[in-house]
Amino acid sequence: MKAISDKENQRNKQVYLQINRALITKNDREIWAEFKQGKPEAFHYIYKTYFSILFNYGCQFTPDRELIKDLIQDTFVDLNEKKKRLGDVSNIKFYLFKSLKRKILALNKNRYLSKSPDFLNTIKSFAITIPHEEKIISTETEENRKNLLDEAYSKLSVRQREVLMYYFYEDLSYDEIAELMDFSKNEHARKLVYRAVCKLKEEIERKKALFLISIPIIVLIILIFCI
Repeated sequence: MKAISDKENQRNKQVYLQINRALITKNDREIWAEFKQGKPEAFHYIYKTYFSILFNYGCQFTPDRELIKDLIQDTFVDLNEKKKRLGDVSNIKFYLFKSLKRKILALNKNRYLSKSPDFLNTIKSFAITIPHEEKIISTETEENRKNLLDEAYSKLSVRQREVLMYYFYEDLSYDEIAELMDFSKNEHARKLVYRAVCKLKEEIERKKALFLISIPIIVLIILIFCI
């Protein structure tokens, strides 16, 4: 087989970049429509754009990184094979999240029925680190406040962490969150977000109080009079 020259390789990269620029200007619904029509550039764009996002998402459920990679590959193979039978999609990331999560939970159920070890990570799931600029905090935080938030976040339940990740980090709608988390109504998603935020605030206030209690009285007096 003839090797591809550097010049040809560069030309292929340029073509790929041009395709990417063309697709970037389109919304998810338009890109999905082109994918369903069988246009390979649309499939490649979806694959390249969302593989790493799906990998990070899948690793929230299990530390088995190779398993997640395999399930993502299966997800894209299924999509490509069934593209002509798929419905319209307005949020590709949400659709892929739903597809991958379904595969993860189905596999775990099969392992449970066969009495194999449960591979789901139920303790550290959705243990994301909240960035400095986040919707939960309206102003820019200092490093110690960020650490305080991270520590408080780790005290939430897995479901609370999951719903906050969907709402604040992935910017999903309440309807999408309800579907991902198997709620019958989006009202349940709203309530869980509200309760999770309240719990987060409680943890932050509690840790602030513990911090003040731990300060020697003389230091506390100095701080009071210096403010």
